[in-house]
This record gives sequence, structure tokens and C-alpha cells, in this order.
Amino acid sequence: MNDVIAPGRYARALFELAEKEDLLAGMEADLLALVAALKAEPKIGLLMANPTLTNDEKYALILKVFPKKRSGLLERFLRVLIDKKRFALLPDIQKIFHDRFERKQGVQEVEVLSAIPLSEKFREKLRTVLSQRLRDAASVQNAESRAEIRLIPKIDHDLLGGFVLRFNGKEIDCSFKNRLEEIQQQLLSPVEEGTV
Repeated sequence: MNDVIAPGRYARALFELAEKEDLLAGMEADLLALVAALKAEPKIGLLMANPTLTNDEKYALILKVFPKKRSGLLERFLRVLIDKKRFALLPDIQKIFHDRFERKQGVQEVEVLSAIPLSEKFREKLRTVLSQRLRDAASVQNAESRAEIRLIPKIDHDLLGGFVLRFNGKEIDCSFKNRLEEIQQQLLSPVEEGTV
């Protein structure tokens, strides 16, 4: 299984099982806590990748790290990841699971890159416009409309000004850098004969 495709398949399977067992919110919280624990203690990840440890030892280790209150589904899922030597995919699986959970809850996360921090007033206006556009797009496609837009601001000094929006694998580039590149392309493109 391709390592780019694998996290999506595992996340989808876990999501469907958690939904069937009415454990979505708990699974979301548990995965988030587990990935946070792995980030806080990188040695755990190294031990999980250690080929000298047996799968049973790895499983016992991860259960010690993880909070006592956990679902049987998560324990079975962790066992599968360890047995299939896919435990390293857990952060990617958690991110995909989180995205699906947010969509199910009616939340759309939008990453906003800008050269400087955006004011709260501008972010609120951006939220309103995006919410309306996504509702309009959903009604055209006869799909559910998004209830909430969650902006995730990030700074990128290379943009010079303006902003870039990223969500659902799409990008809307309203940056000065992009506009300057467009102007440069127009200036450097071959001049057609007879037009000057």
C-alpha cells in the first residue's frame, strides 16, 4: 500500500467504525491526545520504530503512554497499526480523521497565509464572505452547507502583502507576490507582431 494513500484508508476505516459505534467525539479526542503525547516525547516514536522490540512490547508501551480511559476500538486500531508496521502513520491518520470529524460537525478549516498578522475585523469579514461563498457552492451542488469557518492564520513573509487561502485541497491566492508574478509574465511574454 502506498504510504501517501495508506493514512487516508486507515483514517476512513477508523472514522466509519467510530461513527457506527457512536464514538466519533471520543475517538477525535483520544487521537489528538495520543499524537500530542508522541510529539511531547519523541523517544516513544523511536521505540515504536525499533525493530528489536516485539509487537507485543510495542503495544504494551503505547498502552502505558496513553490515558487509561480509552475505547476498545482505539486499542484494536493501535494493534493493527503496530502489527502492520504502520504506527509511524499515526500523525497523518489523526490529521485526516480530524478533518473528516470537523466536516461532519459542519466546521471548515481555512488556512490563511499573510505577510503580517491580519486584524480581527478583517478576519471576521473574511469568515463571513467565505461562509457565504461555501454555502452558495453547497446549494449549487445540492450538498450540506458549512455552519462554521475556522481560520488558521499563518505568517509567510515571502507574500509581501495580501493573503492566500487554503482549504479542501484548493488555494485562493490574493497575494501581492502572485500579482507581481502575473505582471512580470505579461511584461516578459513575447510581444505579438504589430502591437506595441
